[in-house]
Amino acid sequence: MKNFCKKFCLLSFVGLVLFFTACAESETEEFTLYPDNQGDIFLRRLYPNDLAKNDSAAANIAHGITLVVHPNATYQLSFDVDPNFDAPTLQLFRLYLNKEQTEWHGSKVRSLKPDIENGRYVYSFICEENSFTEWATSLVLDETYYKGRVSNIRFTGNGAYSDHFSINLILVGNIEEEIEGYTIDELASNLLQEFRAQYTSVTIDTLYINYASKHPTLGAKYPANEPWLAGASSEDFFLSELGGWPGIEDALDIVLVHYIKNDGVLGYSKPFSANLGKGAGSTVVLGTHIKTPYGEDSISMKDIVETALHETGHFFGLRHTTATKADIEILQGDYDIGDYSNLDDGLDDTPYCSVGYTKSLMKIKSTDIVKVPGLSRIYIAGNTTTFNVNNCPDADNYMFPTTVKDKVLSFSKQQLDMIRKNLMIFPH
Repeated sequence: MKNFCKKFCLLSFVGLVLFFTACAESETEEFTLYPDNQGDIFLRRLYPNDLAKNDSAAANIAHGITLVVHPNATYQLSFDVDPNFDAPTLQLFRLYLNKEQTEWHGSKVRSLKPDIENGRYVYSFICEENSFTEWATSLVLDETYYKGRVSNIRFTGNGAYSDHFSINLILVGNIEEEIEGYTIDELASNLLQEFRAQYTSVTIDTLYINYASKHPTLGAKYPANEPWLAGASSEDFFLSELGGWPGIEDALDIVLVHYIKNDGVLGYSKPFSANLGKGAGSTVVLGTHIKTPYGEDSISMKDIVETALHETGHFFGLRHTTATKADIEILQGDYDIGDYSNLDDGLDDTPYCSVGYTKSLMKIKSTDIVKVPGLSRIYIAGNTTTFNVNNCPDADNYMFPTTVKDKVLSFSKQQLDMIRKNLMIFPH
């Protein structure tokens, strides 16, 4: 087995690919060309049904990017035909760490020839993994990497799971003592009401309330007599071990803490989390308070509920309608290799800020908030000297990256369709 990734930032990727069993499909081609993108392979990925441009993924797919795949789902990877070259073969590889967990290796899953439909190469396959994972790619033509142009890339997926889900609201620390002006029951009732009112393409069955201090195996780690600060009380911002609550393992776990230790952050979700179960990516984290350079402020129930809807949108595959620098920036040494083609979400029915406002939003840098592997909703108290968020045409969309006062928020039809489509891919 050829080693194609050597000793690079392993801490960022541990746990991605250790659990998976082989797909039962025999290889029919002898020639195999492994990805050679080194560490960049994990920085270039395609998510199911994401309509952003993803130009960097397109440019790197021949030499290796990753595709996020889910058990029993059917997929199509497609891009425009380059008439100057013959059709390449798509090779897919399962990734795993060696015994010393110092180097990545790949085992070949399959090779695919494309169909040609409307001037596009279309590669179709079914994933037979046990859990969601990432497969690496290479494009092969004449026993070398494909040199043709890859443009207008799309990665779509369809699943057969339910379009229903439940919510599990997990309270961490002394939440009930700290909230102001409402009770937990009122918050839970409002949360369920708004999810049902806004997530109209799916069905929310019920909402459970659980206390981390009463978790059957982890309760002792989460005392109920002190505030919990995500990222300070524990290294894990997301409290991922609380995901997959016993008895309701397939619910969406929303973890409510006192505050998130980064200034101005209302909530976090790992992008395209795809995990209605246990482990990494299984939780959305929210605060009842917000950390500021001057201390902390309480958050209204309305802002908590809106943030829950926003972060859950990320969980189900929605991008910010207008990207911030923190969304895009990927620093590798002294270089930023982020994909700046993804300034918006790619959806036809969600506007995004004009160039002037986009440049202003791009000034929300990763240095303004501590960079963690997730997407955040950022609190802006009012109009700043940099820009007026109320002038952004997408400021009334739930997936706008900052809070906006005096706006009635909603999702677009395409956003709601994507939530349903991705929910039915996620095993639950």
